[in-house]
Amino acid sequence: MTEPSIPQTMNFHEEIQKIGQRGLELARQRAEVAAAMEVIEGPKPVKEPEPKAPAINQHIPKAYRECRFDTFQGNDKMVQGLIKLADTGCDIVLRGETGCGKTHLAVALMQHAGHGYFTTAPELLLRIRSTFNDGGWETEDEVIRDLCSHDLLVLDDLGAEKTTEFAITTLYIIIDRRIRDAKRTIITTNLSLKEIEDKLDARIASRLSGMQNVKINMPDYRKKRPS
Repeated sequence: MTEPSIPQTMNFHEEIQKIGQRGLELARQRAEVAAAMEVIEGPKPVKEPEPKAPAINQHIPKAYRECRFDTFQGNDKMVQGLIKLADTGCDIVLRGETGCGKTHLAVALMQHAGHGYFTTAPELLLRIRSTFNDGGWETEDEVIRDLCSHDLLVLDDLGAEKTTEFAITTLYIIIDRRIRDAKRTIITTNLSLKEIEDKLDARIASRLSGMQNVKINMPDYRKKRPS
């Protein structure tokens, strides 16, 4: 009976080299095909990155993000005057009846500047009051320092908050400190300076009298909306 022959030991080093060479050859062929197809079809269009929302939007309520001068439906002469006023960098108080467009114009001034922080007077005071709760994540002083740190602050609806000694003192501190630190402030209110003095404080009315006061004489646009 003939014994089976024993196969020769495989040279693994040579086999690995052969596999590597075949891989390089395939890669070369694919590169040549890709180059030929690019000539035939032309270069693939570069996908444009998705436009990012302006950073200022994070400080503007969603409902107000389209509030710009070019979207304001009203007195064009007044809008042009506000744009010129905005370019001076002065503090501004927008006064007028409910629904006349004060908030729209205040946000438009903020959009025109390209930066800023938006809050309402009632929300400002609510944020500070929340610091008195156990486990609050910021202190009263930290909130005031934050509101005074922004180069531009829009303080909407001054006078709508409940009148208390705490509210009056807090608002005065913020407005006065921003004036002293030369930080721009834009305020909207339904009240006249005399009404602010009577309802809030003579010191607040005095600070606001030193700003550029603009009376918005526009009808309530909300009443003109179709029902």
